Amino acid sequence: MSRILFIVQLPPPVHGASLMNKLVYDRANRNPSNQCYLVKLNFARSLSDLQRFKPRKLLRAIVVLFELAWKLLRYRPNIIYFSMVPLGLVLIRDSLYLAVCKLCSPGTRKIIHLHRPGLVQFYQNRRLIRQMYGIIFRNCELVHLTPLLAKNELEPLKLERSKITVIPNAIVKVNDFTRHKKDRNNILFLSNFFRHKGYLDLVDAFAMLSKKNPELSLTLAGAFVSEPDREELIQRIQMHNIADRVEVIGPVYGSHRFELYSRAGIFILPSRIEYFPLVILEAMSERCVVVTSGRENLKETFRHGQHLLFLNSLTPNAIACQIDELLMNPSLYDAVSQGGFTRFLELQKESLSKIDMLFSSENEE
Repeated sequence: MSRILFIVQLPPPVHGASLMNKLVYDRANRNPSNQCYLVKLNFARSLSDLQRFKPRKLLRAIVVLFELAWKLLRYRPNIIYFSMVPLGLVLIRDSLYLAVCKLCSPGTRKIIHLHRPGLVQFYQNRRLIRQMYGIIFRNCELVHLTPLLAKNELEPLKLERSKITVIPNAIVKVNDFTRHKKDRNNILFLSNFFRHKGYLDLVDAFAMLSKKNPELSLTLAGAFVSEPDREELIQRIQMHNIADRVEVIGPVYGSHRFELYSRAGIFILPSRIEYFPLVILEAMSERCVVVTSGRENLKETFRHGQHLLFLNSLTPNAIACQIDELLMNPSLYDAVSQGGFTRFLELQKESLSKIDMLFSSENEE
């Protein structure tokens, strides 16, 4: 019997890291060979609360510290799974949690799962931070998103007695939903409405496209960070006089998400900051053609023109041109649609298998 202590953030709020944490936790918890315990790192109450300092978060951090020490001593886990954020001010908090794990449970396997890049930019001009990583990651198993990120961010640290594993993201595929007839002229954006996701530029691009292609429709779905952001989006749509062809939906979960994917022909994510978004896997699972940014982080995992289409620029004109090229080339649409679906199946199988292996007895020290 494996006793596993999970130190993770779970939904809500819903975002890529919290969903991936939930997938890993639920998968391990369903295994009768595992006894799972949980320390929740839920400091934010909403999307607008993320990455903002508030006094109650500091109080919560202290409470979590004592809860962590108590569960380590009481349950004596032989595996610790920590979804750590080793960047910015959060590095101080999470390093303290990891130090407590090492102090209270020195012989336990410690798995550190990184859900985003950024280590190089954070440590390259900070010698002390680089040395700190060498100390805190020693004797740990580190999990990163792609081979390229593991090579560029972790290998330069020359970590002692540490193991590095690459596990691509995976999704929880919902199957009990009403499938719609695939509409190649329906373009879908599904993400939390952070400004850097590029939804305003997408609306501008759609306004250009709709003049040439009046049969096109655009669906925008997700949770808004603030009411002013929602109002600005509605005003932008009205300014272009395309309200009859644009549908703005609030947050969607579970089966509703996959209903939208099943109907959409094209899924687009013109984000300025992207790592390994779960939404592109969800879209591929329903044979949407994915048009996305993030080539720097995703180029090893997906091939342009085979699994998806990468945006070379995030200007409205560039977004419109890429979509127009796809609309004018049905053979490209068919190839990328099927290629993306096949790649999703490969990645899903690889990821779930590696997640199971993380907690298997074969990996016990």
